[in-house]
This record gives sequence, structure tokens and C-alpha cells, in this order.
Amino acid sequence: MNPLSWLAQFARDLRFGARSLAQARVFTAIAIGSLALGIGGSTAMFSVLHAVIIDPFPYQEPDRLMSVSVRGPRGGNGSQYQIDRFLEIARKNTVFSGVIASTWSDVTMKGTGEPERLRGNHCTMNTFEVMGVPPLIGRATSPSDEAESAEPVVILGYRFWQRQFGGDPGVLGRKLRLNDKTRTVIGVMPQRFMWRGADVYLPDVLRAGQTLEGEDSVHMLGKLKPGVTREQAAASLKPLFEELAQRYPDDFPKQWWLRLQTFGETFPSDIKDALWILFGAVGLLLLIACVNVSNLLLSRGAFRRREIAIRAAMGASRLRIVRQLLAESLVLALGGAVVGVFLAYVCLRGILAVIPPNTIPDEAHISLNAPVLLFSLSVSVLVSLLFGLTPALHLAGGDLLKPLKEAGRGVSGGLRQRLMRSILVVAEVALSLVLLVGASLMIRTLLSIQGADLTFHPDRILTLRIPFSDERYPNAERRNAFLQEALRRMQTAPGVVAVGINSGLPPVYNWSAPIEAVGGSKEESRRVLLHQINAEYPRVMGLRLAQGRFPTETEVNARTHSITVNKTLARQYFPGSEAVGRLIRIPRMRQAPVNLADDSFQIVGIVDDTVNRVSTNEILPELYMPYTVMGRADRIFALTAGRPESLAAGLKAQVYAVDPGQPLMDVKTMETLLAENVYARPRFNLILLTVFAVLGLVLALFGIYGVISNLVAQQTREIGIRIALGATFQQVIAMVLGIGARLLTAGVAVGLIASLASVKLLSGLVTNVSTFDPYSFVAVTILLFSAGLFASFWPARRAARVDPMTVLRDQ
Repeated sequence: MNPLSWLAQFARDLRFGARSLAQARVFTAIAIGSLALGIGGSTAMFSVLHAVIIDPFPYQEPDRLMSVSVRGPRGGNGSQYQIDRFLEIARKNTVFSGVIASTWSDVTMKGTGEPERLRGNHCTMNTFEVMGVPPLIGRATSPSDEAESAEPVVILGYRFWQRQFGGDPGVLGRKLRLNDKTRTVIGVMPQRFMWRGADVYLPDVLRAGQTLEGEDSVHMLGKLKPGVTREQAAASLKPLFEELAQRYPDDFPKQWWLRLQTFGETFPSDIKDALWILFGAVGLLLLIACVNVSNLLLSRGAFRRREIAIRAAMGASRLRIVRQLLAESLVLALGGAVVGVFLAYVCLRGILAVIPPNTIPDEAHISLNAPVLLFSLSVSVLVSLLFGLTPALHLAGGDLLKPLKEAGRGVSGGLRQRLMRSILVVAEVALSLVLLVGASLMIRTLLSIQGADLTFHPDRILTLRIPFSDERYPNAERRNAFLQEALRRMQTAPGVVAVGINSGLPPVYNWSAPIEAVGGSKEESRRVLLHQINAEYPRVMGLRLAQGRFPTETEVNARTHSITVNKTLARQYFPGSEAVGRLIRIPRMRQAPVNLADDSFQIVGIVDDTVNRVSTNEILPELYMPYTVMGRADRIFALTAGRPESLAAGLKAQVYAVDPGQPLMDVKTMETLLAENVYARPRFNLILLTVFAVLGLVLALFGIYGVISNLVAQQTREIGIRIALGATFQQVIAMVLGIGARLLTAGVAVGLIASLASVKLLSGLVTNVSTFDPYSFVAVTILLFSAGLFASFWPARRAARVDPMTVLRDQ
């Protein structure tokens, strides 16, 4: 048969299949609905996966854009280099066709009302050429912009352009006051160009011995020349870095090596592993849907055996019958795909609403684009084979004329069919249990994180960040003077109980540095958390002293080297001895930008341990020092008498009263910050896994209900005889539930084995709870078994109400 004739016959099969399915409306609706859930969920998750992991960046050849970092046993420099070092590497290397520098900076914009903090990217003039993306409107930098007499320029990010200027093309040529420097807008980048997530790109010429508006270090990227591999580049760069290590030994650890990473490896999604796991979970949901529809087709096939036998008697071959049945499966799959794409659109909006902030590349654009729709079509064809092949082979196998010989005997399917359907139900139950175990572990993880013992009241603390500019506040003295006056003013604001300050956002993140215990038993330097606080901070955060005291206000103002440490630090660094009165050294304090002559601090108190990493319920060693010593604290914490949101405007006004030109950012309650930075990720995992698990459970229950109902229909005569011989209502119920219980037991057993083998994949998402948590496994088993028995009860109830006389008369 030539291909055209085969295609013509297959087209007729599709039309016949569509007419046949149209006559079985209930069956078709259930089958298409089941497939739509699986295909829609898979399509939505693939949309996220494609945009975030497979193709997140719009830049030209991102796999050849390399970051070069110096690594050591305790980490690396993150491809950050002093400007002088960057210039030398850019000049002397022979493996990159272009080398670019960038920063992630606070930029203050004035002249548009309140001073506004923008996310800025100070970059080299060749950045847009190396990245390979031209501006949407206007132009990129040109050689004329590099002249010392040239007017400073700025290129806007797309989102900032839309937000600030409403997408007005007339913004070109406009003057903006950024960090007290007037710059001319020369271009606007496309929507997906979000390099470092900047609002504004500030192209500059880097010169030795100078800073970029206070920035003394930059992030380096290089684009490999054609034909140069990563390994060749690393080997070529090593002698250059060895020379730098000899001249600048303080910039390199004692043991170091070079690490080259692609753009995607340098800036990965923080939820990359979670997305792969969730994609696997929705794949299980799709598999459950396929198994469910296979069961439906087998059930429908029991009533089509006579039709198939007649077609065989009229000359249809087994291959022709299989092709017809697969054509019907393809029609179902395509129908499921159409509905599934609509569900994917709805589901995608829900996923976007719960994706944790700052966890995916700024460049990622999640949508139902052409690759995603092609994926959906491919999945539809695949699932048509998955759920259609087994029933087709089963119905076309054996003696095709046997149903004609059995006509009038009331036979509907046999042992082979019942066994096949039972196996499929066991598979559905097992797959559903795997999803439920994952969802249960996510619930336990989120409850554990939310149940952390916090010493403060998140709903009564308002936080705000003061992004200091190194040009406006170049040293600790200027910053300290500003903060002392701002803290004094905020303390007197109505409704404020106390105002504290710190350098980070405990218990989410904070500064850390290696310390050395003077006279301690431990010689090695280990990193501890550094809190830069004022005298009121312990009151705001509810810290409890175990011994000694916190630094007093007098000591804070005098920049005294007095510190309070937690019990964990005292125990680790001074085991078996008194910690109060002892000295520790912080070598980092001798380096820029602090540059202290004396890096020793005396312990004056010990505080009770509190969770300082909420996401993992960890208690790390930490110390509290006067914020005036380093002058780098920038986050305010205001404890309020009532709801803090109403005091935001008043507190901002107190800051502006000290310096009207100083911008503020992140004015949020502690409750909101915890939700965004701590609870958002486990909540995202929980929501999606739970939705997939619930849908999988519902499909599995439909499968159980269908099998038990079919068995009851096939054994109606036997049940009628049992009732006629004296079987009670309860005995019939128990008999049918026993069949369901055996299927459930087999499914749960297989599911538990599969779950024990697969939960290791969740280790990166599960915190504070073992992946083999017995409570999760027991709870899920009870839930699934109970729900399965409930689904079995209704056909059992129908069987127990059979009238034996009517059944025997009909038979």
C-alpha cells in the first residue's frame, strides 16, 4: 500500500472514530477530561521549564559567555575583581573576543518627586556588543561616548521605561539625574534584556585607580573566541592569574583554582531543581491519566467485542482493527490536548502567581509559545499510544469470532480482561501514592519552617532599607551621623515602641566573616554571622540575655569594640571555659572598606540561641557588635504598638527630615518579608505538588470505582444467587469491598516501594524533616486506603440491593 492510500484510510479511521466517540458522550467527556488534566498540567510545567531552564536568556551564544572565578576551599570571589585587576585581565587574555564588566548597584534618581532608588548596572562600553542584543529604540554606545569630554549616557531597561515613562519613545534625549550626575538617555533595551535585572544601564570607561561612582569592584564576563573551549581557556588564563596571585597575595586563598562557568551556570534559577521535580510529578499525573483512560477503553471494549467480531467476520484484519482503535485513541488525545492547552493557560497564570520572588532569571519570559505548543502536540500523540495500544492489542487478540459464538450468554469480558484492568488500577493507586507522599513531605516542611521559634513578633515590626551611596556617604562617620539622627527621630514617632538597626535581615540572611578566638582551643578560622546593631535592637527582636549584657548606647556611640555572642559561638570557640571577657579577632575588619587598625573585640555578654536560618531551622554561631564600628548597617526595624503599615509614611518622613535626597526601599512588614524570602519557596512546592497529588488521587479513585462497578455488573447473576441463598446486605458489601481492598493493598504496597526509592529526589526541597518521615507515609497510606474504600462502597451498595428474582429471571 502506498503512503497516500494509507493516509487516506487513516483519515477515514479518524472520522469514524470521531463519530463513534460522539455517540458515547459520557465516556468521551470523562476520557478527554482525564487526558486534559494530564496534558494541561504537563504543558503548563513545560512552559515554565522551557522559559526558566531550557531557554531563559535572549543573549547571543550565552553558552560561550564565561565568568571566571577564583575558587578556594572556602568558596570564591564570584568573578568579582578590583577594577585594576579587571583591566589587566581584559588586556592580557588571549581567549576572549570581548570582556565586559558590570555591577549590581543602588542608584539614586532625583528630580521626579521623592528620591527614588533604582537598580543600576555600571557596565563597560562594549557590553551590548558582547551580549549581542541591540536596543529596542535608540542606540547602544559608540566610540564617541568613550571620549573624556563626552556627555555621560544612560540606557533604560524595558520595565523601568514602561513604569516610569509609560513606554514613551520621546524619552530619548531626556536628561536624568542619577547619583548626582546628569546623564542623557540614548536607548531602551528590549523586554527580555534584563542583564543583572537593571532599571538603568550606566556605560562607563573603566580607568586604573578610579572607581565607578563608589564601586571599586566589578563582575567579569568574557566571550570565548570561536573554536576555544572552556578547558583551553582555563589553561590559557592560569599563568596570568598565577602572576596576579604573586603580586596580590591577599586577593587569593592559599590554595586556589580557576573555575569557568557559562552564563546559565553563573546565574541559575534558584528553583531549578524544584522545577525538574515538579515536572516529573506532573509526568506521573499524565501517566495516571493515561492508565485511567486505558481502563475506560478496556471497559468500553467489553461492550464492543461483538462489533469487533462482526468486523473480523467481514474480513477486517487484526492490524486494521488495531489501527481503527488507535485512531479513536488519537482523537481522544487530540481532544484532550485542545482542552489541555486551555487548562494550561489557566494553570500557568496560577503558577506565575505563586512563583517565589527573585528565584528565576529576570530575562525569563513564561508563555505558551511555539515550542510549548509543539511539546503539547507531541505529548498528545505519545499518550494516544500509551493509553490506546494496550486496549487495542487486547481487544484485537485471541479468537475474534468468540463473542459471536457466545452471543446471548450474557458474557461480557473474561478473566484476562479483569486481570488487565486490575493491574491498571494497581498502577494508578501506586502512582497516586507517590505523588501524595511528596505532597505530604512538602506540608511537613512548610509547617516546620512556619513553626520555628522566633523571638520577635513579625506582625508588629516594620522594616525599611536605606541604600547609601558611597559618593553621598563615603565613610562610616558620615553614615553614623545620619543614622544616629534618623534613629533618634524615628524613636519619637507616634506608635513606635523601639527602633533597631542591623546590616541584614535576620533570621533570613546576614553578613558573615571568619573569626579567630584569642587563646581559644580552636585554631582554624570559621565563619560566623555578624550583626551590626544599636542598643535598642535586642528589644525590637526579643533577644534574651543568658549572661552579661549587650553593648550600651554609650558604647555604640563611642564605637567601642564590645560584642555579645550567642551560646553556640561561646560553646564552639571556648568549650569548657568562661567566654565573657575573652577576645576574638575578625581579620576582615582590617580590609576595605572597613580598614580598622584593631580587629579584636571583647565579649561582654552571651545571648540565648535563636533560630538564625529559618529556612533550615539552623542555629549558627553569631555575634552582635555596635553598628558604628563598621558603619555598614542599612536596615531599620521599628517595633510598633499596633499594625505597622499605618506608620510607614511617618517613619519615612523622619528619614527625609534628616536628608531629603536619601531614597528608601523595601518598606515592608517583617511578616511580608518572611513570606517572600522564607515561606514562598516551600509554599510554591507545596501548592503545585498538592494540586498534582489531589488530581492524581481523584483519577485513581475514578479508576477504582470503574473497575469495581464493572466487576459488579459482570457478577450480577452470581451476587443475585448469593442473596437468594441467604447472603445479607452486610455480607455482600464486605465481599465487594474486599475486592477493592485487595486492589488497594497491592497498589499501596507497590506505591510505598516506589516512594521509598524516589523520595531521595526530594532531599533538596525537604528541610527539617526526614525524606523517610514515617508520619507522612502512614498518613498518606491511611488517606488513600480510606478514599479507595469509599470509592468502592457505592458499587458495593448497588450490588447489595440487587433483587435476586429479577436477576435470575433476566438471566
